[in-house]
Amino acid sequence: MLGVTLIGVPLLGVTAWAAAGWVLAGALLVVLTVLLVRTRRWHAELRRVRDQIAARSRRGSVEPLELALGDRELDALVALFDTQLAAERRETVAGRGREERLRGQIADISHDLKTPLIAVKGYLQLLARDGMGGAAGEPDGPGRDRERLEIVNRRVDDLSRLLDDFFELSVLDAPGEAVDLAPVDATALVGEVLVGFHTSFETAGVEPEVSLPGHPVMVLAEETSLARMVRNLVANALSYTTGGVWIGLTEVPGDPTDGEAGQEVGRAGRVRLTVRNDAAGMTPRAVDRLFERYYRADSARTGPHAGLGLAIVGALARQMGGGATARLDGGTLSIEVLLDRAG
Repeated sequence: MLGVTLIGVPLLGVTAWAAAGWVLAGALLVVLTVLLVRTRRWHAELRRVRDQIAARSRRGSVEPLELALGDRELDALVALFDTQLAAERRETVAGRGREERLRGQIADISHDLKTPLIAVKGYLQLLARDGMGGAAGEPDGPGRDRERLEIVNRRVDDLSRLLDDFFELSVLDAPGEAVDLAPVDATALVGEVLVGFHTSFETAGVEPEVSLPGHPVMVLAEETSLARMVRNLVANALSYTTGGVWIGLTEVPGDPTDGEAGQEVGRAGRVRLTVRNDAAGMTPRAVDRLFERYYRADSARTGPHAGLGLAIVGALARQMGGGATARLDGGTLSIEVLLDRAG
């Protein structure tokens, strides 16, 4: 009995450890099997995602990727990829649109510059062929020479205006471009600009209606930029009017309920510059595009107009803390610029 007892105790211990070992091995095998199955599913899902990405790239599609495996981390990764892919596609489309617009703008600029250059070259060739100073009264006499030189001079002026527009726009596009604002007498400035248009109004047979305050109206502006804005507005109205032109300057109280330009709240007051002209044939759709660069409401019209005048007005108004709007009332086009009143 004693010998059986001594032998039995160790055998029982070994059997227990062996059983525990088998249990542990079985558990490890289950874990390894689960991990293997999961790894294979991950690999299969990743291959499926890769195939979806390749197919979408070929088609140029931005459809979201589909997942069959419900895994939080993989879902988050795929969602991030979808977002990035959609953003890149949008940027690609936007970039192509910008390239197309740039090509169109370059073509427009080339045409605008070429038109007066052709006229200058043609009249200079005539002068070179016929010489100067023919007999008075002859078809190609001094009078005709002067007329040709005047035409050349006008075309050179057209070129100068176009180049001024392009230069002004390049300055406006410069990053970080700041405008130094100071009090400017808008009443006096508008009056001075209109005096400079006296001959142009006479030539066009237009007598403008002008409504200016009888006292100085001070605005926060950069004087040269403000003068450029007024000239562009008047020149635009004079070039495209089908009848009359009206120019007015009014003071706008700082009413917090006034939502014009979305910037009235908390202001002491603003000043509104309005230029109106008869615009028979103008459409609301055209009015919505008036401040676009290189846009012309009348695409058939030729001359020293690159479609930049009102774009420059809008950009300068924003730089000076204001805004520019356009509206069509019946057959009358009104363009308004709002600026802060000084003081």
